[in-house]
Amino acid sequence: MTMRRYLLVSVLGLAAIWGGVSGRTWAAPLEQATSAPLPQSVQAVVNGLDAAASQKNLDSVLAFYDPEFKTGDGLTLEILRKQLPTFWQPYRDIRYRTTVNRWQQQGSDWVLDISTTIEGTGGTSDRPQNIRGNLQATQVIRNGKIIRQDITNEKTTITIGTTPPTVQLSLPQTVRTGEEFSLDAIVQEPIGNAILLGAASDQPINAQTYANPSPVKLELLSAGGIFKVGRAPQEPGGRWVSVALIRDTGMVLITQRLRVEKP
Repeated sequence: MTMRRYLLVSVLGLAAIWGGVSGRTWAAPLEQATSAPLPQSVQAVVNGLDAAASQKNLDSVLAFYDPEFKTGDGLTLEILRKQLPTFWQPYRDIRYRTTVNRWQQQGSDWVLDISTTIEGTGGTSDRPQNIRGNLQATQVIRNGKIIRQDITNEKTTITIGTTPPTVQLSLPQTVRTGEEFSLDAIVQEPIGNAILLGAASDQPINAQTYANPSPVKLELLSAGGIFKVGRAPQEPGGRWVSVALIRDTGMVLITQRLRVEKP
């Protein structure tokens, strides 16, 4: 698998299961949201999707979505159908766990404030591969089907190899349009004389990048990490910021969602 494909798998991660984010929020604010137990019929949708994804059952996963499901950034059921098997393939075991933090009924819609984690293990004994992802989102369910989704925070980490670098990533979750921001990905272990390669990627979240992410060019790093200064675009929306760090004993790939908002 090429580095470009590894980054694609990373950025698709939780987004591929739970939907995308647009430059606006579809659901009304949850001012009247409650932390009381969710009605059983709605909780069954949440639990059922977790179970289907954990079993890597594509047809069962897609059955939880409304046929007209489409996000503001271009994610569709057809993209899910094509990309989820690629995302699942490296992992023997994968588990999704979703917690409903708050919920509110709005007419026939159920609007949920959720947190989801994903953990997966795969690879071989001499080259293990693991994934861990976390997201927070607002999800809208109608008649037992997911009709739309707004991801607010998302981070996915893939490690490959026996001793991948331990990396501390510093990146804001939200920036203003046109604002300057810093990205620091610092390797925690001493590098010594070892060779360290790295790359950083920043791309908008849209239908094209779901299926065709930007190429990644690895560079030899003179310091123990990646240190970049970027500037947010003038238009609001979501972006995927990814970093890859590789040494002889393993590699780590981290993708975090960056929200660009108007002042």
